[in-house]
Amino acid sequence: MEFHLYSVLTLLATTAGIFRFILYPAFFSPLAKIPNAHWSCSFSPLWILWMKWSKQENREVYKHHLEKGPVVRLGPSLVSVNCFEDGLKRIYHGGFPKPDFYFNGFAVYGTGNLFTIKDNATHAAQKKALANCFSKSSIMSSQSARAASRDVLFRRLLPLLYNAATLNKPVEVLELNYSYLLDTFVQWQFGQSLRSNLVEDEKERRFYLDGFLGISKYTFWQYEFPGLIKMLQKIGIYLIPKSVINAFEGVENWNLEKCDQAQQLLASREQLSLDDQPVVFEQALKGMSEVTSKPPKAYPRRLPLASEMFSLNSGAFETSGNTSTYLLYELSRHPAWQTKLQEELRSLSPSLKHIPGKVVEIDDMTHPQDIDKLPILHAVLMETLRLWPSVPGGQPRVVPRPCTLGGYHNIPTGTIVQSYASVLHRMPDVFPDPHEWKPDRWLNASPEELAVMRKWFWGFGSGGRMCLGLHFAYYSIKYLFASIYSNFTTTIHDHGDMEPSDGYLSSPKGHRLELRFHLVQ
Repeated sequence: MEFHLYSVLTLLATTAGIFRFILYPAFFSPLAKIPNAHWSCSFSPLWILWMKWSKQENREVYKHHLEKGPVVRLGPSLVSVNCFEDGLKRIYHGGFPKPDFYFNGFAVYGTGNLFTIKDNATHAAQKKALANCFSKSSIMSSQSARAASRDVLFRRLLPLLYNAATLNKPVEVLELNYSYLLDTFVQWQFGQSLRSNLVEDEKERRFYLDGFLGISKYTFWQYEFPGLIKMLQKIGIYLIPKSVINAFEGVENWNLEKCDQAQQLLASREQLSLDDQPVVFEQALKGMSEVTSKPPKAYPRRLPLASEMFSLNSGAFETSGNTSTYLLYELSRHPAWQTKLQEELRSLSPSLKHIPGKVVEIDDMTHPQDIDKLPILHAVLMETLRLWPSVPGGQPRVVPRPCTLGGYHNIPTGTIVQSYASVLHRMPDVFPDPHEWKPDRWLNASPEELAVMRKWFWGFGSGGRMCLGLHFAYYSIKYLFASIYSNFTTTIHDHGDMEPSDGYLSSPKGHRLELRFHLVQ
């Protein structure tokens, strides 16, 4: 009798498990009506995990959207959405909260930051503490930002390129772009006295870039299985090599030290010049805690503040650096667009010509608003952001209440939904010839066509959680390219594999682009 009862209970439990984990998600869930990327997606996450592990996710999701429509099921509770009105707009403008993915991948010092916050109310409050200095008007009028551009661009980078041009030596520009963008942002962030100098200091460049980028090979484990990483580390097994973890912690300590020094600089109450004003750190410190004269490493919310600074400066150099590299690549392959850009740049006054030995002051620099208005410069940048998005992967959100997405009703609460820039930017009905670099699409489009392209453009995300630093990204990249092509033409000397890596973030697989710079007379 007892054996019979045990058998019945076992059978019932097995049947319930089969229904709960296989039959219900495959046939009875509201998600069952959505086409699957693979037959197993309705009841198993193995397909999407394999796509992520084998670095095929973005291109496979794109292929399935072209074949199966605007909504595709990638896992039992994971859906990709590729439409605007009841897709992108509803999810990202409607304030769907973030899942754990962001904390797993982008928290530092064991604490979160603006990018990792789940709920929108907390995000809005913290964003308010930072938003003022990141507004377009603040950046365009910031003397501190112009001082950073002067120091890094005109006193370090352009002389380096000029010397290479006169000696006809090729320059590897991927890491040089990273270095320029980090140096510029860090000086604006922490002030001139605490600036970095990756452009000129090879030792600092290697320390920072090797330490920061080394962990990128292991993001699958970091994003998908953070608990497994911690559990195995307790018994001495490291899915992420200990040397990689230590190198990344070195970069974290580098950033934390700058935060401590900037806090003490402000706490000293010394009068600071505009060049030495830690604009971003001061704004965050005022918003997140009060400036105090407490001893070093004892000010309020030290680690959350440092996490915020780390998130901002790492985002400023990595994503914009990849964009800048692809823009140099495309312009070097399309000399006709270089010519058009150089003709446009001749209208600037004062010009951005580099004169060896001349000490450049802020008043000698073209005003950033004049650079920002250049239509050809803007078009080549927009087209590069479209074709080569630096964040091409899915941006997951959690469905907060049952809703309709892409025509599918009653999407359950808790479902993870996401859109991909790499898919949105390659829809042929929005962007004809989507795989071709065509800046004129931004110059010759009708107002109606331009409005549609802008809705689907996702170079910086959209809605209340879109990239906080987009205006500084435009500012620093446009200054860079206006300055380069006011002084040089570029040709490709050699490069590695320029195909973008397939993942949440993206950079050229070969991690190398060597250009020759030729002086413009």
